[in-house]
Amino acid sequence: MRKGLFFWFSVLLAAGIIGGAVFFFGKTPEKIFDATRAIPAIEAESPHLFLVVEAGQIEPGIPSWMIQKAEEGSRPMLRAIDDLMPLFSFAEKSAAVVAWNSNEPVFYGCFLLPGEMAADLKAGKLPVLWLEQSSGLALAPSDREGFLQLSAGSGKLALSVRMEGDLLMASLSTDGVEKMFRVFSGSEEGIDTEFSVERSWPAHLRLFDGHFLAQIASVRGIEAPDAPIGGEIAWSSRGESGEIAWKIDGLLEWIPENIRARLVPNDWKQQVYLPDPLIAAAGLSVPEGVEELADEDFDIPGWIMDSGLDRESLAGLLPGPMIVTVGGQSRMFLFSLPGLLAQLPDRGGEGIKWVEGLWASKWAGFGLNPKPMEGFPAGGMLTVPLSIVAAAREDLAIAGVISNSSLGDQFPVSRVVDLGGQKALMWMYADFPKMAGALENLAKIGNLADRFGVKGSATPEEILDAADEMRSLGRVSMVMHDIGSGRGHWIGAVSPEE
Repeated sequence: MRKGLFFWFSVLLAAGIIGGAVFFFGKTPEKIFDATRAIPAIEAESPHLFLVVEAGQIEPGIPSWMIQKAEEGSRPMLRAIDDLMPLFSFAEKSAAVVAWNSNEPVFYGCFLLPGEMAADLKAGKLPVLWLEQSSGLALAPSDREGFLQLSAGSGKLALSVRMEGDLLMASLSTDGVEKMFRVFSGSEEGIDTEFSVERSWPAHLRLFDGHFLAQIASVRGIEAPDAPIGGEIAWSSRGESGEIAWKIDGLLEWIPENIRARLVPNDWKQQVYLPDPLIAAAGLSVPEGVEELADEDFDIPGWIMDSGLDRESLAGLLPGPMIVTVGGQSRMFLFSLPGLLAQLPDRGGEGIKWVEGLWASKWAGFGLNPKPMEGFPAGGMLTVPLSIVAAAREDLAIAGVISNSSLGDQFPVSRVVDLGGQKALMWMYADFPKMAGALENLAKIGNLADRFGVKGSATPEEILDAADEMRSLGRVSMVMHDIGSGRGHWIGAVSPEE
């Protein structure tokens, strides 16, 4: 009796396991497929890009203004790439490699598609969402059974594609797709899918130039190191905000050895002026030992010499943190413009000497004495005919075209950029909607200037077009912690409207 119960219990258990397996693997095999498993390995020294992204991390198309401004010969290929962008945008997960191997282009792409898109392709139709975003896509039968031909850019680029469950595999030839199937089945080696930069983020790009940049430099007679450049970029987009991080290897080799040791990141804890409204700001840790500026062979612009700085003074003034801001307001004759301010923290006597030289120079004197500024023993400000500020104390020297009322209070740099508790060689911040507003004001001034017979390099219409492109870019900040690594953030960053 017990043996009979054990037998039937075993049968039911086995049936349950088999039934569950059939249900799980038979109903939804595509959901356990990994798109990266189908990408073949690339020769180690071949230049290549390897991309792995999840849905929502790549915009459906390339902005039209980018294509229009590209060289005429490259526009057809850019349009073809633009047609293929929906594959990456709407797939649940995408993996692709683009390489140059044995003087031949190589492309392998694998896309885990939502059920409806996969069903359309199996039926020989292009998904509706793809057609809404691309005008040059076409799908046709192939001369090989089980394959389809996907063309982009109105035939400029053709891919052989094949479906496996909800996976779309694509390559430049049917042989390439078959190679992907062998990799997916485990009979051939696949590409290394491990990333080191922000592994949990939904988008990664690995790159390797295979000495390509060094070869170009050599052909053009530029001295370059015989070292490849490679690295990773990771990003995470969350609607209209996101962040990016990168680590690039090989860049240090391109910097002269005597400069490398001088590239010391700064902690940026100095209190500096961040004018309101702040349109843009940037900081650079200028390396120590720029005594080469004192060399007579180094050409220094005349306007710098006219500002009261000789070569030796300039070499003593520059090393250290340097900040440039655009924001606040300034007045130039009848016009109100954004202010421009340069700040040099911790320059001591060199900063005071610089400011005193500015007011004594022949291009800034005009016979007018600056009004003193509270807290600054050297220099001061002018309000007529220009809003000029140039003042210094031991811990800070400033100079620019900006009204004193726009300076406001002093803040640490961390108010506008996230340093992540680390030091940085360089950082930048830009508020593109405010920049667009400033450009629109410049366009109005341009119309007025035209009436006075003053001609500029850009027409008001061109300025307004640039403002339209900038308005939707949001606020962006970037921090370079050292040569080759850094992070960035954006808020409200979306592609310009077509």
